[in-house]
Amino acid sequence: TLYSQVWWSGLEPVELPSDVVERYAGGKAMAVIGFELDQVRVTPEGEHISVPMNVAYNHHFESSMIGGNAWYEKITLTGPDDPRIHEFGLHKLGHCHSNFNEGSEHWIVRGVEESSTPTSQSFGAANGGEVRKSFHGYAPGFAQVIKSPKKVQITPMQIDTWHRDKMNLTGSPFVAGPLPRSSLAAPGAKYSGLLECPLTTRVRKDVTGGYSTLIGTPCRDSGISTAAECFEAAVKVLGKDAPKVTKTVSDPLRPPGCSMETAANAAVITVFFNELHHTSAAVCGGNLTKRAGSASSLVSLSVSLDLVQKEAMINISGPADVWFGVGFNASAMKDAPWAIIVDGLGDVRERKLADQSAGEELQPSVKVISAFVNHGRRTVILTRPMEGPSADYFSFSANQGVLLPFINAVGSKATLSYHKDKTSGTLVLLPVTAPGATGACLCPEHPAPFGHGQGFLNYQPTNQSGERGRPSRIVFPNNCQPFPRTDLLDQRNPTCDIRTYAGGQVACHHMFSLLDADQEIPWPDQPLKYHLKMRFWYQDYNETYHTNVKRTTWGIASPVEYDVPKCMEGMNGCSRDEDGRWIHTIRGTFTGGGYLVAAHFHCHAPTCKSIKMYKDWNGTHGTVICEERPVYGGTGQVDLPKFDEPGYIFQPPCLWGSKEFGLEPPPYVGSTTLHSVKTSYADDGHHGEMAWQQMLYVDELRKPPRSAAVFV
Repeated sequence: TLYSQVWWSGLEPVELPSDVVERYAGGKAMAVIGFELDQVRVTPEGEHISVPMNVAYNHHFESSMIGGNAWYEKITLTGPDDPRIHEFGLHKLGHCHSNFNEGSEHWIVRGVEESSTPTSQSFGAANGGEVRKSFHGYAPGFAQVIKSPKKVQITPMQIDTWHRDKMNLTGSPFVAGPLPRSSLAAPGAKYSGLLECPLTTRVRKDVTGGYSTLIGTPCRDSGISTAAECFEAAVKVLGKDAPKVTKTVSDPLRPPGCSMETAANAAVITVFFNELHHTSAAVCGGNLTKRAGSASSLVSLSVSLDLVQKEAMINISGPADVWFGVGFNASAMKDAPWAIIVDGLGDVRERKLADQSAGEELQPSVKVISAFVNHGRRTVILTRPMEGPSADYFSFSANQGVLLPFINAVGSKATLSYHKDKTSGTLVLLPVTAPGATGACLCPEHPAPFGHGQGFLNYQPTNQSGERGRPSRIVFPNNCQPFPRTDLLDQRNPTCDIRTYAGGQVACHHMFSLLDADQEIPWPDQPLKYHLKMRFWYQDYNETYHTNVKRTTWGIASPVEYDVPKCMEGMNGCSRDEDGRWIHTIRGTFTGGGYLVAAHFHCHAPTCKSIKMYKDWNGTHGTVICEERPVYGGTGQVDLPKFDEPGYIFQPPCLWGSKEFGLEPPPYVGSTTLHSVKTSYADDGHHGEMAWQQMLYVDELRKPPRSAAVFV
């Protein structure tokens, strides 16, 4: 990486040592009882030298091990709706929730065997900047069991914070490099503001909604009152590439404020701003005889509605040698839309799609008027009545919404099969220009309540020599649940809504630079290269001794991240501790399952203070089952000098096990209400703090024997 760059991509799988593979070949199982991780440079002599966290910050990682007949495969997701996310359990890897965007690459495990002994396991608790020195093990008798282990794979998220001129790579004091304007790190901080992923000017927000298009009803309130807002709103609704012209008029026959209409062939849209926004009485979309719209996506689609004859004409074109299709009034297959499918021979079929399924074929409702192939593109022109013959078909109407969502796909074969590519789009069905007809009104929309603002973050690469990012469109995934699930909405935490979002994991993706667009990436000729090194502790699996441990995660934020505000008097969630420091507190209530054997509460230095979990919560009280407080470097409590970095932490976990080892028995949490309280240092603000509870549990308990041989 270069300074300010994020690495968030899976590394190639590596073979386990041959003696380990040979030891467990033939179906024998290994019991992993713990692991360690470090980041190291490898010298020409083969020496491993630890890389400090203040040089390369480990935001988090996920890793897995496979055995038996399982194998790894790298896939490229088509977007957040890709069915393989759930098929292969990627959604269960908590930190990946914002990394399911189109084009993101993931390593998946195939060939997992259905047996009592797992052939794959995932590892990752206490998996961020706190990973070093945090204990990643279990009480005797508990382990992650895997049959015939052979390979391991790791997907890290790392942030390069190394000041090349003023820091060495072996543990010198931290010196901040350039920071973006949105960084909340105070001058002289012991950490880099980059590790909190501030939202920079390389990222543009696209907020969903904001304006509505109306036919038949006027704008609420006063509508759009300036030409500048009108034309900017049109770009937001139509997209910057839509063919359009803009005109400012004073016309009592046009609707007041902002309106839009299109040519009969939908080739050009005209956006009008009528300066008579207080005196014109013309209605939105009045005296219409036709509506039309076109869109270009994986296929080209145009629709023309004859409102007098009540007939729809549909024009679709796509690759000539493979099937292609369009589903109307839908954003995903799960919306079960009416769809038109054109195969590689030109046959036209209609279907009622289902979630991740081709659904069922319908009786024809369309009539093929024309079909031809030109320069490798097949075009079909169809007509049908505006009203569909049944509820399985989409019905067009004179006063339907202007924005018609659709999905479209192309295949890799002539006949209908799994799509090669798919995406969604929007068809803008506007009034057609005609004497006496008026356009659709473009109106300000009442804003969505706080916490419901959604949209996209768009990374826009610069032409700087150090730029490695690519254009990326990130779906904003954060979703803060109402109290008592979490109290972030009551606190109006910025992370809950894209309109107020100012930084965090969602703004940090592979090869993004965390500097503003006008800041050059420094030291472009000095990349940092290092390795992640894992050590596994294991035993021979004994089915009478070992109980297999499972992983789950519980969040009380959005659900993963949230912002810690710079506290002040009267701020919701803020108080002072006994030393006079500002402390910010959030709370959340939830349900769990199983018998807990370990708890790792993932949070980030320098703001992490504590997290406490209760069971049997009645709304005000409960029984504490776990409390964790991180140990900070530079306080004399870290016994290994190379890991004793000021401002950085390790996190002692909660463990449960047998009383003979001095532990409390694993608590059953499947029939109780759980509640957690998370506190953070808040003398300064912090983006992207975590309240992520990484839990390890078993379904059933049994009394283990006193000892077992350990092999390392």
